[in-house]
Amino acid sequence: MAIDSVRLLTDSAAQIWRGLSRYSSIEALTASECFDDWIRANRPQTPLDHADEQALRRDYRRLMTLIDEIETLVRSRSQAIRLVITL
Repeated sequence: MAIDSVRLLTDSAAQIWRGLSRYSSIEALTASECFDDWIRANRPQTPLDHADEQALRRDYRRLMTLIDEIETLVRSRSQAIRLVITL
């Protein structure tokens, strides 16, 4: 029985993306150099408390890592992003 690594990574990334998608598009997120740049450009209407900001920071970092891993497997960043947003 083979493990579909791309599917496992994509499913995980899609779950994280669903939570972050309320703040910006995936293009804006993946174009950002770091979390601070991304959140500054996409600051939520209501201020974030420290715990919420830390959770967003963690999810941002996890999503970027997963997209990098998917990109390595499919050899295309744009395809990796498409896989994440189509789930």
